[in-house]
Amino acid sequence: METSLLMQLTQEFQALSGADALAVFTLAILEGILSVDNSLVLAILVRTLPKEQQKKALMYGIGGAFFFRVVALVFAAHLMRFVAFKVIGGGYLVYLAMKHMFFFYKEDAHQSRPKVAASFWKTVLIVEFTDIAFSIDSITTAVAMSNKLLIIWLAGIMGIIFLRFAAGLFIRMLEKLPKLEDLAYQLIFFVGTKLLLEGFHIEISHAVFWMMMAVIAILGSALVYRDYYQTKTASRFHNRLLGRLKAQEITVDEILALEYVPREIISYLRDSGVLRVQQKE
Repeated sequence: METSLLMQLTQEFQALSGADALAVFTLAILEGILSVDNSLVLAILVRTLPKEQQKKALMYGIGGAFFFRVVALVFAAHLMRFVAFKVIGGGYLVYLAMKHMFFFYKEDAHQSRPKVAASFWKTVLIVEFTDIAFSIDSITTAVAMSNKLLIIWLAGIMGIIFLRFAAGLFIRMLEKLPKLEDLAYQLIFFVGTKLLLEGFHIEISHAVFWMMMAVIAILGSALVYRDYYQTKTASRFHNRLLGRLKAQEITVDEILALEYVPREIISYLRDSGVLRVQQKE
């Protein structure tokens, strides 16, 4: 089997043409687009880890995505029968999104080191399992568009490269725009629903899927931008007010007469000794 596979790859490599190069490029773009939801899930999952472990977990996730895509390519016809991966993977993504939207809580920041280590490997395990579900979805599309194994493999590798950078980009965006996490979980809910339905042989066309993703992304992005703009405007107002207070252009009585006193002003008054706050015993 290995010899025949190697011979097939060699023959396809020797017969590569300009049309094949165009096919690789087209498939790479499609694989990149299909990898967006995978990279979004990766970013959300590893973001819960300490910062020094995020990159390591992300590399495990990318490595797992590559490995399972290769396995899916070799055994594509057989893997299509294992719908349980899509059902369980999609169900978990729906649970993850529902937990965030309705039962979200922040864990104690002072957790012990053994618990951090356990959560790391738990996260890696979940990442690898979701990689399996996404690999079946991605490779199925690639196999349907080309019958040349070499072209599909090359496109898959390029898709993995895109996945790596997209996941890192999503992590940085989530750090700068915390409200983006709510949008991300809404998208994950829809992606999980799609995988879950496909597990029960209920297909959602790519046109409908991406149209719904676009609608959610546009509406969510508008809300994220509104929150970002309001936060930025409030921050400028707070800084300007603090500057006036330091320059003695406004009195403490005028500050305390405001309907809302910013946290920065209270901290400044406390540190300067003007405002005394009694500590709870």
